[in-house]
Order: sequence, then C-alpha cells, then structure tokens
Amino acid sequence: MALKGVFYVFAWVSDLARSKKFYGETLGWQLRTDEEDVAGFAFGDAYLVIHSDDRQEEPGRYRGGSHVAVMVDDVKGERARLEKLGVEVGELHDQPWGERNFYFDDPDGYTWAYGEPMRKHE
Repeated sequence: MALKGVFYVFAWVSDLARSKKFYGETLGWQLRTDEEDVAGFAFGDAYLVIHSDDRQEEPGRYRGGSHVAVMVDDVKGERARLEKLGVEVGELHDQPWGERNFYFDDPDGYTWAYGEPMRKHE
C-alpha cells in the first residue's frame, strides 16, 4: 500500500456564493472549478471542493460535514484490501473530474474517499 497524501478536502456548504467569496476573495485561494452547485479552490499543493448542501434530510445521516480524499497509487487494490478487512466500501467510480475513487465510512460515520488520478489511456 502506498498512501500519497491528501487528494482534496470536500465540504458541504449552506451558501455556495458566500463560501466562494470567502475562499476566493477573503483567503485568496484560486478558483479552479466553478459549476452550478460546486466550486473548487487550489491553495498551495492542496485542493478544496465545496458543494451546495441541498440533500434531503435522511434518518441517521448527519447533515453538513465534510470528507477527506486520500490519494493512493492503486485504488482498485486498496478497495480490495479494505473489503477483505471487513470495511464496507463503495463501488469504484470514474469521476468526471479525472479521478477514480471509492468511499467508505469510519466507525463514527465520517466519510473517507480513496482515489487516484485516471490515466489518459483508460
């Protein structure tokens, strides 16, 4: 297993416009993704993704929150390893922003993602 570090931090926000202004204008982070319900900011070697929290209330599910995405060198292998250890892992997904990832929850219900950049030939 080779963990490479944090891929990005993801946070649900209650007011996307307010948060875009805070991260972009107040903190001076560089806006790199600007879509209807999502924005992404580069800062140093890191990346923050913010998303409008328009999810419906679900019993037992925390509203708001965030998750951390960890970059790995073999996302398929990491998924298989965690599954073998009894972790409930999500399916592998090829995301439109160029990442292959899967999600899982820790014992307190915090969501984590393991992912790797998709290669051009895939």
